Amino acid sequence: MKIGVLSLQGNFDEHINRLSSFNVETIKVKNKSSLLECDGLIIPGGESTTMSKMLDFNNLRDTIVELKDRINIMGVCAGMILLSNTTNYHNLETLNIMDFKVERNGWGRQIFSFNQTIETSLSKDKFTGTFIRAPKVVSYSKSLKCLSEIKSTPILLSDGRHIGCAFHLEYSNDNSIYEYFLKLIRN
Repeated sequence: MKIGVLSLQGNFDEHINRLSSFNVETIKVKNKSSLLECDGLIIPGGESTTMSKMLDFNNLRDTIVELKDRINIMGVCAGMILLSNTTNYHNLETLNIMDFKVERNGWGRQIFSFNQTIETSLSKDKFTGTFIRAPKVVSYSKSLKCLSEIKSTPILLSDGRHIGCAFHLEYSNDNSIYEYFLKLIRN
């Protein structure tokens, strides 16, 4: 199994470091040939507008969309924004892979970053999630499964193939979301 981490901009090294504890091969995805080697892809947190533009600059957008039914994709923070079908930002083109919409920086600007105790349906253990300019889900299809929420707002969604996560799971001490992602890939 080979897990790619989109490495154009953002917090890709932290995901690679976390994945090393699972004994899976990781690859920094920077071009189409590296993407085509992957069984799964993590789109990390970063700046969603920049990442959207870098997808086009590196000719990755169409390939990711073409692969969406063959590989599993997890989007974290900015990656969650890119997985969504959000259309109301003139400087951002999402991948339209999952049926939900977000408000960018919906939990607050950079100075309002916070840590929050998270409970998911994936584990009985609670852990701390870090929200940095995090997207807030404003609507989602009932075909998606909400795996976690705070204040009645989804922060972790899955369609059974892909995962959208509003917080930075790479900073937590919990592995349940990574384990769930790897399980989706194996199945």
